[in-house]
Amino acid sequence: MTDPVDATHRSELRAPTADLAAPSPGRTMTALAWIVLALTAGPIGAAVFVVGFVHGESPCILCWAQRTGMVLIAVTGLFILRYGPRPRYVGLAVLLAAAGIYMGLRHSALHVARDIGQGFSGEIFGAHTNTWSLFIFWSAALVMGLLVLSLRDGALAARPRALTRFETFVGWLLLVTVAANAVQAFASTGPPPFVGQSDPVRFSFNPAHWVWSLEEWAPAPFALRGRYLVPHPSLDGVDADPAAGPFASLQALGPMTSEPPLHGLETPVSGLAYDAATDRFAVSTRHGVWMVSGDLSRLAGHVVVDPAFSVDLGAFGDTLFLDSRTVMAVSENKSYVVLRVDERADASATYRFFLVPGPFGEVTRGRFATVRARMMFVRAAAFDPVANAIVTVGLPNPRSPRLVVSTFDRGDLGLSQEFLPSVDPASGLALRAGHSIDDLYVTAATIHEGRLWALSAAYSTLLTLDVNRRRVTGAWSLPGVRRPAGIAVRAGRLVIAAEDGAVVSVPLPADRAAP
Repeated sequence: MTDPVDATHRSELRAPTADLAAPSPGRTMTALAWIVLALTAGPIGAAVFVVGFVHGESPCILCWAQRTGMVLIAVTGLFILRYGPRPRYVGLAVLLAAAGIYMGLRHSALHVARDIGQGFSGEIFGAHTNTWSLFIFWSAALVMGLLVLSLRDGALAARPRALTRFETFVGWLLLVTVAANAVQAFASTGPPPFVGQSDPVRFSFNPAHWVWSLEEWAPAPFALRGRYLVPHPSLDGVDADPAAGPFASLQALGPMTSEPPLHGLETPVSGLAYDAATDRFAVSTRHGVWMVSGDLSRLAGHVVVDPAFSVDLGAFGDTLFLDSRTVMAVSENKSYVVLRVDERADASATYRFFLVPGPFGEVTRGRFATVRARMMFVRAAAFDPVANAIVTVGLPNPRSPRLVVSTFDRGDLGLSQEFLPSVDPASGLALRAGHSIDDLYVTAATIHEGRLWALSAAYSTLLTLDVNRRRVTGAWSLPGVRRPAGIAVRAGRLVIAAEDGAVVSVPLPADRAAP
């Protein structure tokens, strides 16, 4: 038999459990319905009815991916209104929001770094519509998190809840909006196998104006950074034969003299610069800067820079003197570090800058920003004291196959100009059929008497360029030079350092096209 007292106690104990099993408060569901309404009427509805049907803007393939994600989140919201905030629905909404955040970043990154006022599609409160999805998906993830936090333990209903009139209205509105999007999708994208365009045409209800494209099916290399998949510079496999180069015939430069090799420093060497006032060279290695006497017989100190401190420094591509006591090392990724020679430098004070301290203090770090050379690494840089500018030469690659020269004003280290050099007719140089100066692979450069002297590891070719006129004014072959890393002018001779530390010099030639 059952004790009536015990039964009473059991009933009292079950009461709180029954209360916990009650459905979520109506206010929470009403708030969720308003959010679904805002999502439907705002980015989903306004995009198709106002931006699309009224203003004629069609989504690109990335826009469709973002809009589809918003529709799926709104539909998931309706499931939550009907069946409650079950983990499968809330989890699905969070996953959709995460995918949408990625798509928002992916799309915005293509345009957000453009010049002021530039972008893609129309603007809302100063932001282009393709950038708004990042905020919308982030808000969806935030709402799902707040919804879960608002629930009490065991607050899920065992049965589907009846929708209110307002919630039913939201559901029908979403259905109509999705149907309108389907109409726009069919007109602007087409049925499978058509998947849309990167730059869609203006929307029209007239089938004669519809454009269905298969361009997005074109194969593309896969990389987490997309189009930034560019191979790092390497001299492996570079053809050093001048006879195979772009110029029809070149005078060989010589005679060549072997100089004392760069002993006592790490290799590979990556750059060389010379300062006549102090008669010393600056030599760069992977992350080191070394001071060497003019006769190459003595090391006068060095430092190894911490590449991970502050600005990300890649392997150094070249080094240059800004003045007798100031050295700049330019890394392959166009970041740079400026060092000041300081024989009394405190190793403790410079610990945060250097892996190996030396007679240097760090002045600043930064990044050169380019336009034409954005997709290019560099291994050649020089300082022009007359123009007070740093000059770099980009390395052609499959993504950006042109030879690009960039100059940066020393005052603010901002980009002054970029150009694709051409051959000066007065130089007497002739290009072989099917070849251009873009075939060259410049790994060393220096400025002398107003000319940029650039040495290409490919085809062992030395160029002179008039930066002001953007012309190649001279070219010579350097047979026997392999894997050049740096070039400088000392006492009327070109001094060339190779990656392995070997050094040669040749007489400075006359520039036939010089004014």
